[in-house]
Amino acid sequence: MSFLTLTQSNWFIIGPVAQVLGWVMNAIYEFLDMLSIPSIGLSIILYTIIVKALMLPLSIKQQKFSKLNMVMNPEIVKIQKKYKNKKDNVSMMKQQEELKDVYSKYGVSPAAGCLPMLIQIPLIFALYQVIYKIPGYIQSVKNMFVPIQTALMNIEGWATNEQLIELGTKHAIRATDFTGADAANRVIDLLYVLNQAEWGTFQNIFQNDALTQAVNTSLPQINAINNFFGINLASSPSAQITTAWWVLLIPILAGLTQWLSTKMISVNTGNEDAPGAGMMKSMNTVMPIMSVFFCFTFSAGIGLYWVISSLTQMVSQYCVNRYMDRIDINAMVSKNMEKVNAKRAKQGLPPKKVKPVLSVKNLEEEEEIEEKREKAATVRREEQMKASTQYYNNTNKKKGSLAAKAGMVQQYNERNSKKK
Repeated sequence: MSFLTLTQSNWFIIGPVAQVLGWVMNAIYEFLDMLSIPSIGLSIILYTIIVKALMLPLSIKQQKFSKLNMVMNPEIVKIQKKYKNKKDNVSMMKQQEELKDVYSKYGVSPAAGCLPMLIQIPLIFALYQVIYKIPGYIQSVKNMFVPIQTALMNIEGWATNEQLIELGTKHAIRATDFTGADAANRVIDLLYVLNQAEWGTFQNIFQNDALTQAVNTSLPQINAINNFFGINLASSPSAQITTAWWVLLIPILAGLTQWLSTKMISVNTGNEDAPGAGMMKSMNTVMPIMSVFFCFTFSAGIGLYWVISSLTQMVSQYCVNRYMDRIDINAMVSKNMEKVNAKRAKQGLPPKKVKPVLSVKNLEEEEEIEEKREKAATVRREEQMKASTQYYNNTNKKKGSLAAKAGMVQQYNERNSKKK
């Protein structure tokens, strides 16, 4: 098909993934076109929901790990505090072994939360590429620009026109792109991202009758498919703010939904010492702000995708939370330990005992008990030392003599014997 030759992403791994997702996007748009409702906005919404649904198993696995991490985190914190000031190899090996037992107990691995994210990264970047370069992946959209591209390239000296080069540079298209073998596709890339003011500039550069006619014929169709409640999805909100102020809703909603989404999946253990708690808190603050900035400067289509993506993420996270709330964690731990002990039996190792699930409250109670125990021991030692000193000072034996010291030790031992 000819649309496969239009400028598409050629990044390593991301390019092929984007091509597959492009077929999905093209199929959705063609289906809507058959229903006489060709719309880039509706296509992006359906495209996001479908692709997110395909990625759901990975998302659920990652979200499930986050939820389990919240449950097992108090035990991890306890182990880390236990070995906090111990840097010798033996202590570090014991710490790793105890941490490994905790992960085995809950049936997860330290990399369980990272692997789904690593797999999703190429998919996420590919999603952006498809939305950012719509004509490269949707044949019908490309066809709307072909008459304008053909009329432009029939004008003598068009590729070296300084005003056109300046317009292209503004949208990250170099002068050499207009003279290369892929010049036709690069022209369409430029035309797709022009806002209304730039379309006027584009026509005034050449003032060619054939070009003007092509623009007047195709531009209404192009504007119609890119129109989403008066917002041009091919243009950035920053370029439309004077003509459609409500375009600001896209970056605002992007930031708000991003904040709600990250808040739902954050590892909130209620303990500031929790691993990753500080980083997660920073992410919850920084990411929504970045979302607002990106969606204000990128095309509105990217912002729309961002909003729908966060909303679908929130729905899936809600379902995972409901599912995890119904799970008996102790029963799950017992089942996981059965698997661990089955493997140990094959290796000729004795079974490990199932330790009860430790909550943040349990951890705080244990720490409080330990603190009271240490405080009581300190008080006893101070009382014993005080009593011994008093005896030493009151003895009839010569102070400082060997007999006086021996008597003090004897009294100390007698007091301890009585307590036993």
